[in-house]
Formats: sequence, C-alpha cells, structure tokens
Amino acid sequence: MTNDDEGLLLKPEPRKPGKYVAMGMAVLALLAVGYFSWGKFMRPAPRDAAGMPAQEAAADAVQAPSVTIAVLPLARAGEAAAQPADPASAEFLIGALKGGDADADADYFNDGLSAYFAGELSQYSGVQVITPASSFQLRDNGELVRAIGRKLGASHLLQGTAQRSGDGLRMDIALVRVEDGATLWFEHYQRPYKDLFKLQDEVVAALGVALKAKRLPAPQGAQEERPRSGDLQAYDALLRGESSQLRGDGEGLRQAMAAYERATALDPGYAEAHARLALARIQLATRFPSEAGDLREHGEKARREAATALRLAPDSAEAHKANAAWMGGIALDQAGAMHETLRALALSPQDPELLHTLAIQQTAFGQLQQAAGNLRRVLVLDPLSATAQYHLGGVYLGLNDYPQAEHALAEALALRPDLSVVRAFQAIAVFQQNRVDEAVRIAEAEPDPLWKTYALAMVYWAKGDRARSDAELQSLIKDKAGSAATQIADIYAQRDDEASMFHWLDVARDSGDPGIVEIRYLPFVSRYAADPRFIALAKELDLVPEAPAADKAGEPRG
Repeated sequence: MTNDDEGLLLKPEPRKPGKYVAMGMAVLALLAVGYFSWGKFMRPAPRDAAGMPAQEAAADAVQAPSVTIAVLPLARAGEAAAQPADPASAEFLIGALKGGDADADADYFNDGLSAYFAGELSQYSGVQVITPASSFQLRDNGELVRAIGRKLGASHLLQGTAQRSGDGLRMDIALVRVEDGATLWFEHYQRPYKDLFKLQDEVVAALGVALKAKRLPAPQGAQEERPRSGDLQAYDALLRGESSQLRGDGEGLRQAMAAYERATALDPGYAEAHARLALARIQLATRFPSEAGDLREHGEKARREAATALRLAPDSAEAHKANAAWMGGIALDQAGAMHETLRALALSPQDPELLHTLAIQQTAFGQLQQAAGNLRRVLVLDPLSATAQYHLGGVYLGLNDYPQAEHALAEALALRPDLSVVRAFQAIAVFQQNRVDEAVRIAEAEPDPLWKTYALAMVYWAKGDRARSDAELQSLIKDKAGSAATQIADIYAQRDDEASMFHWLDVARDSGDPGIVEIRYLPFVSRYAADPRFIALAKELDLVPEAPAADKAGEPRG
C-alpha cells in the first residue's frame, strides 16, 4: 500500500444482500446528520427543548454543563453603520437576526464564521453548544432573547454582525445571557481580512474568559477546521463547499466537491478539506447514485481522500467521520464503521451528527436502548431536528414504548409537517394504545402512498376489519412488492403469520430491499428477534455486531 492507504482496508466486493443493507444504513446515517441547508428549514413551531443525557461514549464530557450556548448566524452589517449598536438592546438582537438584504455569496462566509465559533466553543470544559443545524433555523426569526433561548434550550446566545468588504473585515459580536437579556461581553472589531485567523483566535479566547471556561486538553481541545498552513484561499474554498453541501441535493454536492478539490489543490496538507471531500463523494454515491456516474470510481476516490485525511491528522474527528462513512457506505463493514464513529466521538463528543450516526448503527444492530439514549442526547444538542425526533419515535416503537413513540413522532411533525413515513409510525403507536379510530385518521393523512397503505393495513387489522386490511395488503403486494417486501413482512408479523413473514423477509433479502435494515425495530417483525430464523438472517446480513480488529477499525499502521 502507498502512504495514502494508511489506516484503511479495502474490502472485496460483497454479496448482493449485504450491499443493499449497507447502502440502506449509509443513506439512513447520512439523513441522520441533517444535510439540509441551515437557513432553509421551515420555521419550527414553538417548543421547549427536551432531552436526557445518555450513558454513551464520551457522555461524561458533556454532562452537567455550566453553560449551554447557541451561536446565531452572524448577519451582514449594514453598509452605512459607522458605530456599533447597543448590544444590550432588543433592537441589536433583532437587527442581527434579520441582517439586511439576502446575499447568498456573503452568507456562506458569515455562516461559516458562526459555525466556526460554535465548533471552537464545544472544545471548552463545561460549555455545551447547540449545533448551528438548530440555531441557524432561527434566521430572520425576529424573536427576543428569552424566546430564542427557550426554543433552543440555551442559557446564553452568541450573536452579532459581520461584514467582509474587499481587504477589510468588520464584526460586532455579543454574548448575551438568556435569563435576563444581559450582555456579558461585547466587542467591535475592524481588521484586515488577512488577519482573519488571528481575529478568530482572539474572539474565541475572549469568549473563554467571559464564560470562565478552559479549553479541553488535546486531542479533544485541538480539533481544527482551518488549514494549518494559514492559507486563507483554501479556507474560503472550504466554507463555500460547506455552504453548497448543506443544500442537500446532487448539484449542491457536486459544487461542494469542486470547492473542496480547490481547497486541497491550494493546500495539499489540508486534512479537513480532504475529509469533507470524502464525505461529499460518499453522500453523492449513496444518496444520488444515478447522478454520481461511476460508483466504484467515487468509492475509490473517497477512500483515498479519507486515508489522506487520517494520515495528515490522525487525531481529527472529521477524518475519522469520513473513514466511518467510507467503511459503512462503500466498504460495507458496518461493525468497523461503528467503531470508527465511536473513535470520532471520543475526539468530538458534542458532535450531534456523530451521535445520530451512532444511533442509526446501533438500531440496525438491535441495540435499541443505547440508540434511544443517544438520540435523546442528539436532541439536547440539536433540539430542532425533526429527523432525530422521527428516528427516536421509531426506536420507541421497537421498544414497545408507545406513549413515548407517539410523543416523539408528534414532535417531528410539529417541526416538519411535510415529513413522510412519520404518520404511518404514529398511527401504529396510537392504535397500540387502543385509539383505533384516531389511528385511522392519522394513517389516512400519511402523504407517502406506500407507507399509507402499510399503516392502513395494520390499523384496519387492529380495528377488526379484516376485509379492508386484506384489501390494503393485497394492494401493497400488487403494486409495491419489489420495494415494500419488508413492510409486507411486518404486516404479516402483526397477524402472527410466521411463515408468510419469513417468506417476505426472504423476498426483501433477495430483491435487495434497503428497508430490511430496519428489521431490528420494525414494530412487529422485531418481536421475532429471538427466533433462530431471524438470527440466521441477521447474521447473513451482517447485522450482528462484532469487535473489529485494529486494522479493520481504521487504526493507522506504520
């Protein structure tokens, strides 16, 4: 192997069933990390942040924080502003949130700067940081400190304005306490753009003093997204790539890849850019395979980028995240991918994307209690994540905790009423609590035809209307047998028809139905987890966790 291959093991082409299961897990994991634009979420309904710390990897590093801070997106400063506004005034916060006329080209820089401050503050002891994936949803919100803090579960807000103009950079930034709206720290900066990195370091150091917090020791406290070479052009390319990637579509991913490639061309030693390029390639290949072209070529290039990132920065959480994504989505080594996710979390324990990915992996392996704990932790750090609420509701269904499932799924819909599948699972949670007529109404409102039919077949069976249930089931078999074999198996499981259930699970396996990855927590199929036939199928699909060897888990080798 060359040096670029250090730390990675290219597995041989797997059998077809395992390939589809791994792709299903990869897509779920990538959806888990919320690849939507921070500024384009719909405005969430008012809600209190809720969550419960899980006894999971690195949980001790984030328990009982003294401060929970949300970094709001820095708005563009008004061109005519000569003096900073009063940071203690309500007008300053509202103005900071609204900014001015939309300018996407300026937003990528201000959003990147804001996200950088969030990442840096997460490396301080006793400081819990709400991810920008939630805090950036409140762009143009116009609400005051207490309302914003309540929605995010934050005790403090960091907010302000920034303007990059030619060779200059101006920033007004304030740390505000949510409880009483008091400004604990404020500073106005006006510096040459070439001093951006020095300015970032100065702001972070000042915030540490204001919060009376100390940076964690390395490696947790030494995570760095900027190029160690100090190349501003490479950093700018990274920020542009991040902005494009968050669009969440194929074109955005291609634009992100081009930006990351530019960053690595400008600075070949830029580990963060190599890691993000690998992630973008994997996302394109697994989420939009028809747009990716040669999938093997994408996988091989992603492997090399992830290996390069690990070689350049073996203690980088982002490098291990890229390695985990490659192992799970391309090399199809799910146990190794979970191990790498845990390694990344040990380096960055406040990363909700990593926690969410781990929860998806644990769910597929049947570790539902651990998955639920990690998803609750995700919702502390990312309280406005509809996908985390949806996945938590699905896990509670697998645990037969129907009131909790109903609550989590309702929270998901409050955040994103347009989400599909959620109402199907919600209907099951409701009829399991003997509210069958209500469950029918919920199932009828499911927007996805496949999942609507699935839910109605179950609801009518629970209601005792066998004829209508059979009609829905036969409709699913007639129209969707190739893509809904796992759901059909779950319907038969509800009826205690073991022979038909295992037949359709075999169909799902043989047809490569990605939904078969959900057998560990589908509401009724999961009841057969102790059945020898179920266990044999799980082993065949590599859904039995194992302790990976050092090389398999991505240990750098000398």
